Formats: sequence, C-alpha cells, structure tokens
Amino acid sequence: MLHASTRAIVLAVAVLMLQACRWHTVPVRSEGTSGAVSAGNEVYRAELVASGASSLYDALVRTRALYFNTRGTSSLVDPPTDAILVFRAGALMGTAESLRIMRPSDVSVVRHLSAVETWQKYGRRVSVGGFEVELATR
Repeated sequence: MLHASTRAIVLAVAVLMLQACRWHTVPVRSEGTSGAVSAGNEVYRAELVASGASSLYDALVRTRALYFNTRGTSSLVDPPTDAILVFRAGALMGTAESLRIMRPSDVSVVRHLSAVETWQKYGRRVSVGGFEVELATR
C-alpha cells in the first residue's frame, strides 16, 4: 500500500502529464491550402469546410474539440468564470457564440489563443483564452 505522500506525488505527476498531453496534436495536411499544415493552434478553411458543419462554431467543435475544454482558474473541476473571446482584425467580436453566425467557407484560418496570448495581444484578461479569426479574401 502506498503512503499518503507517495499517492499525492503520483497524482500530481499524472495531472501534469495529462495537461501536457492536452494540447498536443499531430499536424494534418489540409487539402487546398497551398501546402499549409494545420497544427495545434491553427485550423485552415479546407479542414473547416471538410467537416461538413454549417457554422464555424460547429466546424471547430468537430475538428478541434479540445479548444473548447476549459477549466477553472483555481481548480481542474470548477468551471471558468469568463467566456472564450473571439477577435477579428484586432477587434473583439464577442464570445465563442459569435462563431455560430459565421460559415466555415468565409474563413481563411482560425487561431486558438491561450490565456497568456490573449492578454499579450489584446489586453484582455481571461482564464480560457480566445480565437483569432481571419476572413477569406474573395
């Protein structure tokens, strides 16, 4: 039987390993993006359109569901107190709900931002990060 301190250490290591694995994604080559590779924090139009979703929100849920996994600022189980923010052309569009009014075909690329990147780029303090959307040029 393990001592209490050993169990605590094993639990702490397991939690850290799970968090480290959480954002690891294998690069996927997207068709029709001139050789662009969709990696962990970027999703290109071809992959979003190929998802078959009618809204950008649904396409992101189908292709990168981990982007929407959130946790509380002080706990692994408590829900966060703020929402994921969406930015376009340097301006705040709203929360992730604003992605529901956009079509995947209207977008060139969506970048997932960590909470730190959201603060550094946009001066917005959130515990869950955000999305940066680039519209396609027609």
